[in-house]
Amino acid sequence: MRRCPNPERRPPNSAGFTLVEIAVVIVVLSLLLAMIAGIATAMVGQQRREATRQLLAGVETALALFVSQNQRLPCPADGQLAGTDANAGLEQSAVGPPRTCAVAGTANSQRHGVVPWRTLGLAEQDVTDGWGNRLTYRVDADFVTVATMNLTFCDPAGTKNAPEIYSAASGYCDGTCATATFPASCTRPSAIVLNQGLTVQNLAGTAVMSPAASTGSAYVVVSHGENARGAYNNQGLLQAASGPDWGTEEAKNSADLVIAAYYVDDFAAFAEGAGHFDDMVLRPSILTVATKAQLGPRAH
Repeated sequence: MRRCPNPERRPPNSAGFTLVEIAVVIVVLSLLLAMIAGIATAMVGQQRREATRQLLAGVETALALFVSQNQRLPCPADGQLAGTDANAGLEQSAVGPPRTCAVAGTANSQRHGVVPWRTLGLAEQDVTDGWGNRLTYRVDADFVTVATMNLTFCDPAGTKNAPEIYSAASGYCDGTCATATFPASCTRPSAIVLNQGLTVQNLAGTAVMSPAASTGSAYVVVSHGENARGAYNNQGLLQAASGPDWGTEEAKNSADLVIAAYYVDDFAAFAEGAGHFDDMVLRPSILTVATKAQLGPRAH
C-alpha cells in the first residue's frame, strides 16, 4: 500500500521566514523609507527656494519699473490686511511735501510693511514666497518722494562733493550740470549716496552694505524662509517660528518691527538655535536701482 503523505511534514527547502529575517527586512525598509523621505523633503525645500529666488527677481524688476515711471521708490503696503481688503497691496503713504510712509496710519512708520503688489501692478501671488508668506519690504525714507531717485544730473567726473538742496526737477543732483559748465556744476554720485540707504550686516555683525561707505541699500525685500518667522501670510496674520530653529539675527528682519538700525543677510544656516538663518534677502544699492531704472548718473 502507498503511504499517504503527512500534511504537517514539509521538505526542508519549503520552510518560511524566521522572525529574525522578517525583522531585518523591516529595518531595511524603514531605512529606505527614511532616506526617500529625507531626499523628498530636501527636493521640496530646494524647489521652494528656487521659486522664491525667481519671485525676488520679478519684484526687483517691478520696483525698477516703478522708479523709472515715478522717479521714486514706493512705500510699503500694510501686511496686516487680508488679501480681500480693498487697501491690501497698496502703498501706505502721506503725500507731502515731502511724501512720507505711513503704514497702518502711523506717520513716518514702515512697521508691518510688505511689498505693495497692487501699487507695482503685480498680483498677490507675485509677492508670496515659496512657503506661502508675503515678502517683507523696507525702504530708505529719503527716496519715496518724487525725483529723489533721479541721478541723471550726477556725473562721476564732476567736482561737487556735497549734494544740493532737494530739487523736484533733478532730484539730489544739480540740474544745471551740462557740458558748458562741466565739471564745476556736476555733483559726484558718491556725494549723493554717502550716508544714504539702509545698513545690511551678516551673521557675524560685519556690514556688507553701509551708508557710511556710500554702499547703503535703497531697500530690502525679505522672504522669511521655511520657518516663516516674522512674515505676514495672505490673511494678514504674523507668523511665529514654526519650531525652535529660529535665530537671533534673522529676527531683525521681522515685518512687525519699525525700521531697524540694520537688516541681516547671509548664507543659509539651518542648525537650530540662535545661529539659525533661512531668510532670503534682496538688497540692491541706490545706484543699482537708479541705473536699472534708466535714471543713473550720466556723462555730460
